Amino acid sequence: MLITGIKSRPVYDELAPMASGLHHIAAAQGSGGKPLIRLLEAMTPGQLATTTVLYSTESFTGQNYLADIQQFKVCDLIVYSSNADAVRALDGKLATAQMGTRLYVSGSEGFIGTSMQVATAYGMNRDEVLREHAGSFVRRVWCAHCGHYSENVTRRVFRCPRCERSLVVRDHYSGRLAAFQGVKADGEVPGELPEDEELDT
Repeated sequence: MLITGIKSRPVYDELAPMASGLHHIAAAQGSGGKPLIRLLEAMTPGQLATTTVLYSTESFTGQNYLADIQQFKVCDLIVYSSNADAVRALDGKLATAQMGTRLYVSGSEGFIGTSMQVATAYGMNRDEVLREHAGSFVRRVWCAHCGHYSENVTRRVFRCPRCERSLVVRDHYSGRLAAFQGVKADGEVPGELPEDEELDT
């Protein structure tokens, strides 16, 4: 049975140029390249000249928009092979960002969540950031027992790669953790696992 309408999931935006921005950072991965292209198309030449793009080619859906993104005359385009590398680069960019910087994030829920953790750590306000989901809703899951994050989870029951416990994925999304929570699947009756199913992704 699929669980639909998860109320704790973030409500996402539609990327559009923020006129109040003096500097722009756009971070996207995989399928997030599509809304990123729409954003860049809507920017003025002046906005493009002050925009740094961080793009990760890692993608659960296999979509890659790099060739199209390269057509835009932005200040800087930096490409990464992994989402984690792109998020680390975003951290570095925000560490030296000037006042008036606006952030645009697009891609998977996990990518947006980890990027928002970085933005929040630098005190970026809600009116300085736009987020647009693109692609699959595969889940990022945090193990409540060992603290490990697992990416691209699609099944209700799965084994944590760090502590090797069988976990059941709850349907509550934590903005603080930027993940869904995974708890011991047979915590109430040892050896008795709940029915496995495909997650509502």
